[in-house]
Amino acid sequence: MGILATVTNLKELLVDLSKVEGITAAVVVSRDGFVIEGVNQSDVMDLDGVGAVISAGMGASEVMGAELHVGNIAQSMIEFERGIAVVTVLGEAGTLAIVADLKANLGNVRYQIKKRLPAIQAAL
Repeated sequence: MGILATVTNLKELLVDLSKVEGITAAVVVSRDGFVIEGVNQSDVMDLDGVGAVISAGMGASEVMGAELHVGNIAQSMIEFERGIAVVTVLGEAGTLAIVADLKANLGNVRYQIKKRLPAIQAAL
C-alpha cells in the first residue's frame, strides 16, 4: 500500500511530494494569499512571501485566460533563471505551488502533482 492510500494529513502529503527529485518546495496557498501548509528545502525562501506572490500571479493568469477566451486556468508553469514554478488550481480552496530546480524532469513533476492532487484536495 502506497503513502497516498494511507496519508490524509496535508503536511505529510507535501513532504512526500517534496521528496520527488528536483522539487525544492511544495506550498498550498489560499485564494487570498495565505499559506495553508508548506514545506521548503531552502533557507532562502519565505513561504508567507510565496503565498502572496502566488495569489497575485494566479489572479493575473485568470484575467489573461478571460481576455484570451481560453477558459479557466488549471495549471501554470514558469521557468526562471534558477528554477521552475508549477502552480495548480485546487478549486475554491486555493492553489498548490511547486518550486523545482532546473534539473527536475518537468514531465515527472507534473505527473507526480496529478497523481497526488486528489489526496491533497481531500486533505483540505
